[in-house]
Amino acid sequence: MREKSYLEAIKEAVWQGMEAEKYMFVLGEGSDPALGSFHRSSEMFKQFGEDRIFDTPLSEVAMQGISIGAAMNGVKSIMVWFRLDFMLMAFDQIINHASKLKYIYDLDCPIVMKTTIGRGWGQGPNHSQSFHSVFSHFPGLKVVLPSNPYDAKGLMTAAIKDKNPIIFIEHKSLFNEVCKVPDEIYEIPIGKGEIKKNGKDVTIVAFSTMVLESLIAAKELESQDIDAEVIDLRSSYPLDQDLIIKSVKKTGRLVIADIDWLFCGIGAEISAIIIENCFSFLKSPIKRVGLPHVSHPTSFALEELLYPTHKDIINAVKEIL
Repeated sequence: MREKSYLEAIKEAVWQGMEAEKYMFVLGEGSDPALGSFHRSSEMFKQFGEDRIFDTPLSEVAMQGISIGAAMNGVKSIMVWFRLDFMLMAFDQIINHASKLKYIYDLDCPIVMKTTIGRGWGQGPNHSQSFHSVFSHFPGLKVVLPSNPYDAKGLMTAAIKDKNPIIFIEHKSLFNEVCKVPDEIYEIPIGKGEIKKNGKDVTIVAFSTMVLESLIAAKELESQDIDAEVIDLRSSYPLDQDLIIKSVKKTGRLVIADIDWLFCGIGAEISAIIIENCFSFLKSPIKRVGLPHVSHPTSFALEELLYPTHKDIINAVKEIL
């Protein structure tokens, strides 16, 4: 098994998916971190041609409408939203049309909305937001947040084969992460989390890049005789509730590490699930780690103050122990 970066793994999944589904197409505004330029110099363009890989005008509503129209006629597309924030331009089409076609008309809507989030590059308050909790709120949408190259390929493959609209969220800080990735096509079921480290003293559940921070925290805690269990939830909807509940019943303690604002975030939903399902097993209050309720800064120095790290997770664990 060879090693692939996060971006390489995603590109391979898309490439193999396009070879398997001869009508599937990719569209977006200019370029994409994983797929590269959509212009004629792209290797994918050379293989699949301009009918299947193409730029669109700078009209997010039109781009979304093309994908929904294709999906209603049974044609899968991968929409490249270079930044997730731009998806708000087509919010009505996503939550009132794509997500509801199955419920209203019994029509499948096979779209993968591939998008990028995360700190760095001087993105500022309008280009750094996550919104996975927002999209998870609406029935009919699935929201995926891979934390490593192996999962990124398997989840993208599953998203391509799914008949529902999928929001596939890539985090910039993970782009250069490398691990072993199989050559062949494989799927990771959407909605199934994974225990990345077993433990007995506290459960840490995390999304996206916070999974890496949680593993660093768990390793440091281990040197202090604290045995943390780390769960990568992989998607915010469907949410693997059973895995979280089972772990908390074992450890009696829970820390939730998110990449988004804490207020009304997915961590609040997880907290409610645990309170409703295993309150009597809790040995201490639930702790949440995430962003304070302020807009994202542009300056790198201020970003260092805003975004949580493994140190915040360690402090949260120690508070409830």
